[in-house]
Parts: sequence; C-alpha cells; structure tokens
Amino acid sequence: MDSRLAGAYVLLAGCGLGTGCAAPSDDRDTASDSMSSGLSVGTLTTTSPTTSGASEATEATSDDSATISSATLDTSTGADDADTTDGLKFDLMPGLDVSGTPTYPVRMIPNLVSITFYERSGGDAPTPYTFAVNGPELTTRLDDPLSDANRDIVGVTSEFYDVYYSDIDGVFDIDGRYLTISGVFGFALPAGGGLNLAEIGLDFEGLPTEFGNYVASFVALGDNGAPETVDFTIDGDLQTNTTMGNTIGTAERLRVTLGFESSSGPPG
Repeated sequence: MDSRLAGAYVLLAGCGLGTGCAAPSDDRDTASDSMSSGLSVGTLTTTSPTTSGASEATEATSDDSATISSATLDTSTGADDADTTDGLKFDLMPGLDVSGTPTYPVRMIPNLVSITFYERSGGDAPTPYTFAVNGPELTTRLDDPLSDANRDIVGVTSEFYDVYYSDIDGVFDIDGRYLTISGVFGFALPAGGGLNLAEIGLDFEGLPTEFGNYVASFVALGDNGAPETVDFTIDGDLQTNTTMGNTIGTAERLRVTLGFESSSGPPG
C-alpha cells in the first residue's frame, strides 16, 4: 500500500470493512536494471555529517556525460492529493514515511522559514544564497535559456543556476518533497566543471539547519564533469562540493536533486 495510506489504515483499523482494512506496507521500490543509453540507475548513498574538510574536486578526465536517477521511487504527494479506498476518500497530508514519521512537501514543513544553497565559486568557503520558502525563486522553474538576466544564482562567467521545489527526478513541483538546483556552464577542460554545490540547508525558526540526507537524482555532463562528487552535497561539510561539468553543445541542464528527512523521509 502507498506509504501515504498509513494514516488511513489507523483510521480504518477497527472499521470492519473487510478488504478495506489491509495492513500498510513499504511501497518504495528499488531499481536495479540499467536503463537505455546515456542513463544509468545508481544506488542511493547516505553519509553522516562530517567536518573532515575534504578537499574540493574540481575536474574529471572522462569525456562521457552521466545521468544518474534515484533507485528509490517517490510514493509521497503534495497537499492537494488524496486517495480513495473502499469508496472512502481521505486527505493524507502530511504523509508518513516507512517508520510512521510525518513528512511534508518542503514548503509546508512546520517552522521552515527559508532555504539556503551553498555554492562554491572559488574563495575559501562557499557563498550562501538564501531564499524565502514561498518566494519567487523556489516556487518557479525558469524558462530556458538561463542567463545573467534569467537566473536565481550566478557563479563564475557563464555559470547560471535555477533553484526550485521538485519531484524525485528534478521535475518542477511546487508541492514537491525534494529540492533541485540546475544550471548551465560554458567552459570545457582545462577549466574546472560547473555547478559547484556544497550543501542545501533548511532554515528553521529556533531550530538547527537541516541538510539533505540523500541524493535523489542528478545530471553530470561534459569532459570536466565529476559525477562521483555528488555525495559531497550530503556530507554536512561546507568545504566539499560537486563538480557537475559543462553544458556545451546541449540543451540539457546540469542538476542535483536532494531529499530531506523532514520532507521525503529516509532513503530506501
């Protein structure tokens, strides 16, 4: 059963509706098969927060582009979604993760006031870019092409970013349970790759910042992309960052999409 129906199951536990009182189950699937050309399915990785200060990766020598999609399917939906069981309709927002803990669309997480993207374009630390939960940056996906006049964040020359709420695959969804940063960069080797993200932080009123707990999906492109650096976005260390490559000769964007304990629950 969809994990969102866990709450409905509790309501129906003693209802005597026969088959309508089925026990909840974990409906998250794990993909293991390789997909078609240019797309491979990866295993989700979680990393405990660290202050190791691992060195920044700046370039890779592979000429291949890589697109990695999450191995876990999202079974949670937004505030307006509802399910029907045995003719009874239930509004199940917030949802429940596999442990029974409530989860929410990112912008509806209680006490969340802003979201900060830590982007690294040189210097001795990343630059924080903070956006209001219901501000125009996060609640809109910008049209292509990104440019200095059409972007949420600007890094170095020709490096422009768009940030927004999304589904697990980085598709814009205002009530999505994931956060996506996508962008373009116009330099190949010997320049280092673009989209240099250290962390994404959920900023709460009176509570510590919550960083992402797993990489949901990502896109790395070009000869200076280093897809192996993507896990630096969930290591809790602001001194490490991604190097996702360049977008020369393609209309596709570089992208990183993260899940959070408060919104999408634990991975797997």
